[in-house]
Amino acid sequence: MDLMGGEGSGHRNLRACMEYPAPEELVLVGEQGRLDSTVVDRLRDRGANILFCSKVLTGLETPRTLLKHASDSSLALAMNLLAEGRADALVSSADTKAIMVLGRSCIGTMQAIRRPAIAKAFQGPKGQFYMLDLGANVRCSPELLQQFARLGVALQGAHQSPSENGAPRVALLNIGSEAGKGTSVVNAAARLIEADHTLHSVGFIEPSELFSGRADVIVCDGYAGNLVLKTIESMASYLRSQLAQLPSIDDELQNLTTRIDPDRYNGALLAGLNGIVVKSHGGASERGFLHALLQGRDYIKGDMQRVCETSLAS
Repeated sequence: MDLMGGEGSGHRNLRACMEYPAPEELVLVGEQGRLDSTVVDRLRDRGANILFCSKVLTGLETPRTLLKHASDSSLALAMNLLAEGRADALVSSADTKAIMVLGRSCIGTMQAIRRPAIAKAFQGPKGQFYMLDLGANVRCSPELLQQFARLGVALQGAHQSPSENGAPRVALLNIGSEAGKGTSVVNAAARLIEADHTLHSVGFIEPSELFSGRADVIVCDGYAGNLVLKTIESMASYLRSQLAQLPSIDDELQNLTTRIDPDRYNGALLAGLNGIVVKSHGGASERGFLHALLQGRDYIKGDMQRVCETSLAS
């Protein structure tokens, strides 16, 4: 766990680790001067391994600076633990750019993938679907979007049985569902995905259809994906705040309040790297960071890395 990324640097992320059900599984990397020594000692007594770094990233570093001068940062040390096989997954709330640059440098990308993508599973009325990219690549070529479609299919296959047609259904996010709508890049990507015999394309999908159950994998560039993700999270937070103002709520409304809690869904996979890397929101609460840790554990238990590599190689 990279403890030093995001607004929760040190204290908030460290306290989240106190709630993790198996602290002996944790390897925590942080700056000693910014960590509560009492909490550190308690975690160490419960079996956690604590490593100290000498540098903390600010989020303002350029890729060149990250590659040349960040080797002793908490994120780089944690990445190297993953690269050396001393950790099975990494969770960090550091800047996306830093995770991308150091991830590609330290552990590299899967053989079939040019660039990683931020991918997240959502629960819809007809089951789980994956959406990517959610912020790692602002500009994407048609070929990169096609790769993300293949990556999304691999992720979906690792977590859920295929749809009735025998293969995960892939859709491209667009401003309309008609052919020719949207940018030239999106239309070129649609043609590539349609012609790819490894993919089952269902064409374009509009934002209003995200939770319709029409697609198992939804592909977009990181700019559009990040806007959609933050809109979903903002609306969920708003609905929770409105429900909290009701004088009383029944069990069904209480269940709804729980299901739309953004903290429960904090964390997204940097899919396509040669290792499991979970990106937590920089402003995540202690509870939110804990759920990112639990997500990393679930990916390990599901053997996500091996399943994806096998799927992409076929």
